[in-house]
Amino acid sequence: MKKIFLLLVASLLLISCGGDDDDSGNGTANLDYFPLAVNNSWDYDVVTGTVTVNDNLEVTSESNGSYMLTATPDPANGLMTGFLASGELSQDPGRLLIDGSLGFDFQGLAGFSIDVQNAPVYDQNANPNQEIYTTSGTFNETINGLDLIIDYTATNVQLANEASITVPSGTYNDVLHTQLIVNLDISLDLLISVPLLDPENQDVIVVDNYWVENIGLIKSDTQLEYNLRDLSSLPGGINIPLPQSANILTEQELTAFTVN
Repeated sequence: MKKIFLLLVASLLLISCGGDDDDSGNGTANLDYFPLAVNNSWDYDVVTGTVTVNDNLEVTSESNGSYMLTATPDPANGLMTGFLASGELSQDPGRLLIDGSLGFDFQGLAGFSIDVQNAPVYDQNANPNQEIYTTSGTFNETINGLDLIIDYTATNVQLANEASITVPSGTYNDVLHTQLIVNLDISLDLLISVPLLDPENQDVIVVDNYWVENIGLIKSDTQLEYNLRDLSSLPGGINIPLPQSANILTEQELTAFTVN
């Protein structure tokens, strides 16, 4: 009986220890990867090819937990500088949320923008490769008398953390990594709809963003890449007033910051 009693006690202890281990894995992280306080600011070099320009991003006001940022110059050179300054930012446990507009020029399609609401910019509690936000829509644009139909899907994905990244402001470890993807399908509105991209659906813009605890966005790489169909052989010939293809990388890197 004594041996049976000891075995029962040992079993209960093992079960108790196993239960503690399971509970410890259920917590959520709530670290601050983009400190929001009035007068916090970030300076960036924005490099495209051999051209380097500068952006400044500053938290200028706060109201009921929502923060407004200002980009200098306006419009900003960097896509993410402009995005973060396009509306209001707020913080949720483990997440940075934005109500704003993702705006950019697509090689001649001026004023292209995607409105987002309550969209997670990052989610440190998401699993690697997990989609944390997606939105889609359609709009029309006319260029040189040609009517275009543009279908878009914008998706933000939480990727695995990077061990270390070096930018002009320093070397940082345990870097949060997100990827913003804009997929486009563009067609000409003629008597029939004529696909303009080849292939039809393309991830035209891919933005890799890197965030550091208690500092903010330290690096943002924007890749613009697409290929158009050659429509010149169609009856009457159609000349699209856009470059036939593009492969352009813009790198935005943190040079200095002030965080309270």
